[in-house]
Amino acid sequence: MGERLFVAIWPDAVARAALRSDVDRARTAHPDLRWQAEERWHVTLAFLGDVDPVAAGRRLDALARRSLPAAEPVRTAGSGAFGPVLWVGVQHGPWLRDLARAAQDRLHVPDRRFRAHVTVARARGADPSGAARAAVPALAGHLGPHWLPGGLTLVASRTGPQPSYHVRRSWPLQSGT
Repeated sequence: MGERLFVAIWPDAVARAALRSDVDRARTAHPDLRWQAEERWHVTLAFLGDVDPVAAGRRLDALARRSLPAAEPVRTAGSGAFGPVLWVGVQHGPWLRDLARAAQDRLHVPDRRFRAHVTVARARGADPSGAARAAVPALAGHLGPHWLPGGLTLVASRTGPQPSYHVRRSWPLQSGT
């Protein structure tokens, strides 16, 4: 069983409830997909992979001391697919892109384009990309309520037969509104 780290923000309870309602309808229409458990819904700002969690935490401490950008409201909206991944988009202002870039820079993540989304399902089988694309219309009309991210988190993802997420550390985000 491996462990990989990532930096994320998490939807609040109201946003998750609105997303759950639409995902439940999509799940009924597309039972062949592997649907993510609600407690796994997050927005990845930086994927670190297999790195030392203590060192990553120190680098994020330094970022937090330098002052994190103030959080502004975001919302889940629409859907799409990356290969076998079905996702719901996230509408946000420049602050979230700036936060993702700052985290990636501080953690020495190779240059990656930030595309805010919440993974809700993964397809498998003979044509996983086609199966994920086929489910996009089921969530295309999703428009969740605005929510204000409360913190930046360093998360350990354990892979294997029973995958799980464990928040290793968190840093509060100040409200910009």
